[in-house]
Amino acid sequence: MDGTLLKLSPSSARDFKSCPQLFKYRSVDRLQEPTSTAAARGSLVHAVLERLFSEPAPRRTPERAEALFDALWREVKDEPEIRADEESLGDEREWLAQSKRLLLNLFRLEDPRSLSASRLEWWVEYDLPDIQLRGVIDRLEERNDGSWILTDYKTGRVPGTERELAAFFGLRFYALVCWRAFGVVPKEIRLVYLGDPSVLTLTPNEAMLTGFERQMQALGKAIRRAHERDDWRPNPSPLCISCSFHDRCPAWAEARAD
Repeated sequence: MDGTLLKLSPSSARDFKSCPQLFKYRSVDRLQEPTSTAAARGSLVHAVLERLFSEPAPRRTPERAEALFDALWREVKDEPEIRADEESLGDEREWLAQSKRLLLNLFRLEDPRSLSASRLEWWVEYDLPDIQLRGVIDRLEERNDGSWILTDYKTGRVPGTERELAAFFGLRFYALVCWRAFGVVPKEIRLVYLGDPSVLTLTPNEAMLTGFERQMQALGKAIRRAHERDDWRPNPSPLCISCSFHDRCPAWAEARAD
């Protein structure tokens, strides 16, 4: 990290904000961790949606989505990023049925036949001083008036009202990249929650994105400071119990010793 461009994605930025020790394990040490059922389901559903929106508009039907789901599962079911470990997967048929229900919930929220996706799984990046912001946008729609709509699919549950702005962290990150890299402030950013199902929307503006940019610059400085001092202090919380690195985290060393 010394003298090099710090590369941040929304997920790695969130890791450091929530727990610097978690960031170190994932982004510095690059330790392997098992694929959770939630992550596996998210990867599978996202991949099917990418294929669905690559189809001609009239073919984007629930029946076609199910067929694409079945075909893709046959192709990738043994890939580690798609398939959770056997212990957590449980009953495969039930897991697949739950995943397919999430996929079909999209049709309760929007009609894919009426949408024109300009980009799918779009890799974007932009270099701030000392930091590269990078990642993948699930879907971009370019409207006839030149405006952009960014959409992110979520396979979890919609957050409570008090956490809505925090839920938009990733899309605010990407809206900043779109503004700085392409000169376009997205007209709207959308979180499509397939679990409930529901849609949350936010209208970004330059003031919002300028503030977010300052946050990213401050975050980059904090990460570099932690690296220079080798000070990755953990931030214990109730979420620790589900963390892949719980057994090695220094925050829980005393509990393990007991």
